[in-house]
Amino acid sequence: MAANLLLAFSFVSPLIFAAVVWLSRAGARRTQAAIAACFVAAVFSLCWDALAVQMHWWSFPSSSDLVATLALSIFGAFVFGGTAALIGWRMMRSGGWTGAATFVCAFVGVSLMRDHMLDANTQLFAFGAGPTGQIMASVGYLMLALIGQITMLALAGHPRRDELRTN
Repeated sequence: MAANLLLAFSFVSPLIFAAVVWLSRAGARRTQAAIAACFVAAVFSLCWDALAVQMHWWSFPSSSDLVATLALSIFGAFVFGGTAALIGWRMMRSGGWTGAATFVCAFVGVSLMRDHMLDANTQLFAFGAGPTGQIMASVGYLMLALIGQITMLALAGHPRRDELRTN
C-alpha cells in the first residue's frame, strides 16, 4: 500500500515542481537550471544512499520492490532536487545570506522529518542502530541543498541578476 501511495506522489511531484516554477516566477534559464538540479540530486542521492546502505546508516527493506524504489527516486529528484533548488533560489534572492541559511536549515529539518516518518510508518526506509544514521542523513541533506544551489548558480547565475517572469 505504501508503495502505491509513493507511486502516486511520484506522479504528482512534477506537478509540484511546475507549480513552484510558476509561483516563484522563474524565467526559462532558472527553470532549466532547476531541471538540471533534479538530475544532479538524483545522481547524488543514489550514490549517497548506496554508501549509506554499505555503511549500515540506513536501509531500504522493500528494495526488492522496484516500483517503490523508482517512486522514491522520482519524488526525490523533483521535490528534493528541482523544487527545493527553486525555493532556495527565491529565498536567497529575497533574503540574501539570511534567506540561504534559513533555506538550508529548513531543508535539512523537513527532510529528516520525512525520513523519520518513512521509518516509523512504512517498510520503505529504516535507519540503522544508533544516531549515526540520523547524523549522516543530516550531512547528506546539507550537501544536497548546497549541490542544488551550486547547480543553480553555475547554470543560471546569481539569484539577484534574474529578471522575474511576468505573469
